[in-house]
Amino acid sequence: MGKRKIAYVSGTRADYGLMTPILRAVANSFKLDLQLYVTGIHLMPKFGETAIFVEKEFPSTKRIKSIFKTDERFSMVGFSGEYINLLNKIFQKNRPDMVLILGDRIEMLCTAMVCLYLGIPTAHIHGGEKTYAVDEVTRHAITKISSLHFPATKESAERIIKMGEEKWRVHVVGAPALDIILNKKLPTKKDIFKTIGLDPKQQFILITQHPVSEEIAIAAQQMRETLEAAKSFNMPIIITYPHSDPGGRRIIEVIEKYKNNPLFHIFPSIKYESFLALEREAAVWIGNSSGAMIESSSFKTPVVNIGTRQIGRQRGKNVIDVSYNREEIVKAIKKSLTDKSYLAKLQTIKNLWGDGKTGPRVARILEEVEINSKLLTKQITY
Repeated sequence: MGKRKIAYVSGTRADYGLMTPILRAVANSFKLDLQLYVTGIHLMPKFGETAIFVEKEFPSTKRIKSIFKTDERFSMVGFSGEYINLLNKIFQKNRPDMVLILGDRIEMLCTAMVCLYLGIPTAHIHGGEKTYAVDEVTRHAITKISSLHFPATKESAERIIKMGEEKWRVHVVGAPALDIILNKKLPTKKDIFKTIGLDPKQQFILITQHPVSEEIAIAAQQMRETLEAAKSFNMPIIITYPHSDPGGRRIIEVIEKYKNNPLFHIFPSIKYESFLALEREAAVWIGNSSGAMIESSSFKTPVVNIGTRQIGRQRGKNVIDVSYNREEIVKAIKKSLTDKSYLAKLQTIKNLWGDGKTGPRVARILEEVEINSKLLTKQITY
């Protein structure tokens, strides 16, 4: 028998970075053959055209030429129609045996839908988590479509089972990001400070803030509150662009207004391993990134989580939740930088998201699972 064909479509620098341990484990398996595709933000020069980073590591990567044309909700719908049509043709021509899906983005929901109607089984990673707004709805919709579930934590697994999924479909595998954090050599402090143009003796604030689907109209104001709060500390600030979701370009316009301020170091995109090193070295990480919930406690890095995007998601004790109010953000940053008792407590925390063995664990399940009608035929358990 030939190798099982395992496909994955990456839409952003973030999902690719998270998935690399699993993709590498699949690529290195003697029983599996990786089919990798990139689309969406990866193909957009404004966001760094990050497809080139994927293609450098996986030269056989193929591009699905669909992008987000505007910063409005209807652009997401337009992307969906174009992408679904292209992926349908690709999977009919080169049909995979199993498709991996991560998280809650629009590319992932569309991929799940295509596979559902083509009769291709899917395995969903990072399902069962609780957040907010469209991300929450999309993630759980993908769960109900998917054939297998690879949640990161026991709590997420229990939530999936409560959604009526059969227990044999659910495998707690941990968060793939921890494979890199615990097992890979990240850039040194000297190297990462050289990359961002700072003296290693300097402290810096890291900012990652994305738009929230239900708050597009005030996305720019939310970003201004964050940036002004950070600026008040007169420290270097490292900031990356948000995703191109509705409201993303409005956030970028605000960020670009600070480009002539010497405190601000603005990057459209940063390689994942380098970004992890930034998480490690940051004096405080502020914004609303899922990475701050999942990865930061491994580095004992203080986090100020702003707004509604991560409501309900599991997080470490290094996270302080605040609203979009500038004074609240300033107060939380100050605590993260100067409260010696708080900082001492952070040195004892552990990351609850995994053990650094997610990639091999997922690859082994993909090698062994029976791909048959039972896998594809689903019925709610109650």
